[in-house]
Amino acid sequence: MKKEVENKWVIVLGCLLLFCVQFIANMVTVALPTIEVDLNLNVEMLNAINLVFLITSVSLMLPLGKYVSKYGIGKYLKGSIVLMGVGLLLSACSTDINTLLISRVIQGVATAIINGAMYVIVAVQLPSDKLGYALGIMGSCGYIGLCLSNTVSGMVVYYFSWRAVFLILIPVYAITLGILIKLNKEWHTEDVREIDHVGSILYALFMGLFLYGIVKLDNNNIFVLILSAIILIVFLRYEKSKKPPVYDLGLLKNFQYVLGNYSAFVMYFMTFIASYILNFYLQNALGYDSRFAGLFLLATPIAVVLVSSFAGKLSDKRDERTISSIALTFILVDVVILFFMDCLPLYVLLIACVLQGIGHGLFSSPNNRFVLTIVDKKDLADASAMLSTSKDVGKSVSLSLFSIICGFVLGASNTLNKNIHSFLTSSKIMLGIVILLGLSSIILLVLSRVRYVSQDI
Repeated sequence: MKKEVENKWVIVLGCLLLFCVQFIANMVTVALPTIEVDLNLNVEMLNAINLVFLITSVSLMLPLGKYVSKYGIGKYLKGSIVLMGVGLLLSACSTDINTLLISRVIQGVATAIINGAMYVIVAVQLPSDKLGYALGIMGSCGYIGLCLSNTVSGMVVYYFSWRAVFLILIPVYAITLGILIKLNKEWHTEDVREIDHVGSILYALFMGLFLYGIVKLDNNNIFVLILSAIILIVFLRYEKSKKPPVYDLGLLKNFQYVLGNYSAFVMYFMTFIASYILNFYLQNALGYDSRFAGLFLLATPIAVVLVSSFAGKLSDKRDERTISSIALTFILVDVVILFFMDCLPLYVLLIACVLQGIGHGLFSSPNNRFVLTIVDKKDLADASAMLSTSKDVGKSVSLSLFSIICGFVLGASNTLNKNIHSFLTSSKIMLGIVILLGLSSIILLVLSRVRYVSQDI
């Protein structure tokens, strides 16, 4: 196969994979109220359906990315696609919560491998003058996946069942597997340094235990949090003397780099839980079906798509911190509106969705550029992995915290659909925390901009 043809197939492969990554990360949310009733789940188990997926993916993303890059991107990618198919089929066949959670863990492992491979395979295959073009197309496909996830899932749940949601992506993954087989090629990065196996295990254990520990505050989970803190200390001490480390801790000495990652954490913390709460409010409190909820939530990703290309061009002309702070302000207004959602008409909530989309679209490209251009080229892999991790940790922590709040207000044995008043109380507490967190990020970005106004990024 000619090189030019190979390049085109790799771009198509990257587009399909990023589409699937964005779709699968959001597709289950609209189906949760139906799953809650069908499997008779309490709020703790219901939130766990998303949490186990996020925890698994986040914990394994960074270490698995290094293994995939060194030992063969193609074969690991093929294996992860097959694994994803198994996980999706198992979800569709689940008759109890335990089977469903196991299937979500399998999907999380596969997603971690795919996340670690999809950008690397494009960067290795394509010449540098074509890479930006390819990444731009991939980004658009990712946004399309984001756009379609809630709407398509809502339609599928309404006309078929929640189980059918997990079957949607299987044909797409089958196509990606077919492309890999057609290419019949293996990719390796130039970096063939020794992998830090011990550090990888310590990192995965810390991240997994930490995220699991904050899901529910009881005696057992406090012990889990203490254990995660001990593992973190061991990991940090070990990594200082290890060459090469799993992650270059020296990057954390750069305040601007840390601020960019913190802002990404806050943005995804805010947007994920805001959409999550609004979805339950529409279906459980207002009584709308999944089809309506999916169409309603479509306003956010449409706004993301419309604004994101403009934001990318704007970041080339204006300071990224200024754009990011404005973007977070849009999202903050969205959260304030949702705080009063039980007192507002439906069209105002739709405006809130649009504001969230505008904020998300304005934020992503400038903040990504800010983080990835503030480090040396040799640190791009670590910076990219940490940026992705910050975003997914933001989603995981927000859902974990909301689960804790619901546990205190509703009680672990209660369900969201039968306790609307308690659900609204839990939501207001959570949204109040979100508002404070958003304000902290905006203030830090503004102060950073003022302090470093004359500094070239």
